[in-house]
Amino acid sequence: MKKSFFVVLVLLVLVSGVRFSSAVEDFQDLDTEIGSVEERRLIVQLNEQRKRNEEQLKEIEQKKIELNLLRSEVDKKLDDLNVLRRQVEQLLAEKDARELAKIAELSQMYNKMDSAQAARIIQELDRELAIGILGGMKAKSAGKVLANIGGERAARLSAAYATLKED
Repeated sequence: MKKSFFVVLVLLVLVSGVRFSSAVEDFQDLDTEIGSVEERRLIVQLNEQRKRNEEQLKEIEQKKIELNLLRSEVDKKLDDLNVLRRQVEQLLAEKDARELAKIAELSQMYNKMDSAQAARIIQELDRELAIGILGGMKAKSAGKVLANIGGERAARLSAAYATLKED
């Protein structure tokens, strides 16, 4: 079978004008390709492994693309959150400024009130607001109000007022 194939190949080479040595090399390559059963089995296994590797590589590339998309989405969400955080901080700062302005107005009102009446009202206020109002009042007026409050509450407000003045 190999001899007849070789003869046919030689005739074809001679007819087509291709060099004889090239035809012999092709024949030897064909013979090498066929090889043993073990070689064919190894070649099949290698081809299968190569295909699996190519598929895994495609999967990895796809995962990289997906991860990059997710990373972009997370970065965008972080940017959005930072914008929102800055807006909240700005709103809180504006709220604090309005509260301080209102406390300053209240302090001026309490400065003009009778100290006994101001003391009765301040006793009913929460500690932080009372301290804020006393802190905004003139020292003489604040002293009169504290004198009218009397007792333990006046002592606590005085201590907090002193701390406020130090800050």
